[in-house]
Amino acid sequence: MSATTTAPFPRLQLAAVTTVLALVLVAAATARFTGFATSQVSPPSITATTDITFTDMADGSVTIRNAASGRIVTSIPARAGGFIRSTMRVLATERLHAGIGQAQPFRLIQLQNGTFELSDPATGQTLDLVAFGPTNEAEFANIFFASEAQK
Repeated sequence: MSATTTAPFPRLQLAAVTTVLALVLVAAATARFTGFATSQVSPPSITATTDITFTDMADGSVTIRNAASGRIVTSIPARAGGFIRSTMRVLATERLHAGIGQAQPFRLIQLQNGTFELSDPATGQTLDLVAFGPTNEAEFANIFFASEAQK
């Protein structure tokens, strides 16, 4: 028979770890509830806006118009412009669920920092287009500049 000896429980280390964890929790709670070290970054201001409408055509293309002038800004051929089509489909679905028609235009917004947002004034939803990458944002930027040229 062999006798096993057990080492004493490391109470000092357990107390040290417990103390550190308690201090971290107290510091985090204090910072959270007092607002310590929170950044107060204001959003960039709006430089320009343009209102646009989208119309599905019988041939599968989508016509984009300047809402103010009614002039055609551009037309997206069938099976092209996947990002624009999918983005507008999402916003149109939101309108459908809210019981809002398609009459009110969408708003393209150019911000002071050069980025763009797509806003739906009917639902209050806004998409920060920079989040979808520079190529996708550039698709809407091209529509914005073409629409601005028609004002």
